[in-house]
Amino acid sequence: MVGTDGENATPTASEEPDGGEDTAAADGETNDFFATEAEALDYAGGFAADDAVVVERSADRTPELLEHGGGSGSSWGPADGGGTHTSQDLHFTSIPDDGVQFGGGAGRTLRVRNVTLDKAATFEPDAGSEQFPVATWSIDAEAEGEPPSAIQVRPVGEQQDVMLQGQWRGDTDLFRTQAFGEYVIELVEGGTRIGTTDGAIYGIRYHWGAEQTRETLYVTRQPSTNESWTVALYVGGSRFDPLATQEGTQSAAENVFEVDLTELDLESGQYSWELLVGEGLQLERTHFISLTPSSGDLLIP
Repeated sequence: MVGTDGENATPTASEEPDGGEDTAAADGETNDFFATEAEALDYAGGFAADDAVVVERSADRTPELLEHGGGSGSSWGPADGGGTHTSQDLHFTSIPDDGVQFGGGAGRTLRVRNVTLDKAATFEPDAGSEQFPVATWSIDAEAEGEPPSAIQVRPVGEQQDVMLQGQWRGDTDLFRTQAFGEYVIELVEGGTRIGTTDGAIYGIRYHWGAEQTRETLYVTRQPSTNESWTVALYVGGSRFDPLATQEGTQSAAENVFEVDLTELDLESGQYSWELLVGEGLQLERTHFISLTPSSGDLLIP
């Protein structure tokens, strides 16, 4: 894992200082900074998978003991063959105020189900690990594309998270088969499911790249993306206080998201940015993936 980003994190690649520094040359002198449309489409679209199952919501469950939420974070790193892999962490919380017992002495496991692909992997804490009344849970699914050997939990009443060591078994490729999937987390005791979240969509091991022309930003669109989802660019500052936002469009044929940069009311300069993909109007809180470059600002001529 190369980097992380969360709602309450200190500034990272996605929260660089605001743009505004005038680095653009006069008209006619900036062409070297921009790709042609053909070059941008070829680069950004080139990281898309050949095929995938388009994600549709299908897990209609009433949460018991566990529910999705409790935080937002992502991790990223360089991908083989170029581009970047970005993953949203799986965050969920315990519904009871006194938490849910979990750890070596509790005799319980967590089963993570990718409903989209009908795959499941089970996390079993090490027998000698400590037992906690858990308030919040987090799984960093990046970890070289394999389920990690530890999950992050926060005991009730504590301010710091604890890494709970364990082992995974089952379909351990469920996090790296395709970019988007609907996930359900189940709490299991003695082979019986005693708790479950509802379904939530996460982007994991999302392979992507970005390129811009003078007028348009192109970002890789993976084929598991549902065409009904919303795509939006957030520029400068943070996603909760951006300098500008602009909704994008999807081109399934070209395997790209497109954002019209001419609609941005910004001065010439370089700006940090991120592209959010999800459902609803408040993507800063409901996104399935946050695509943020580790280097390479948006250039407004």
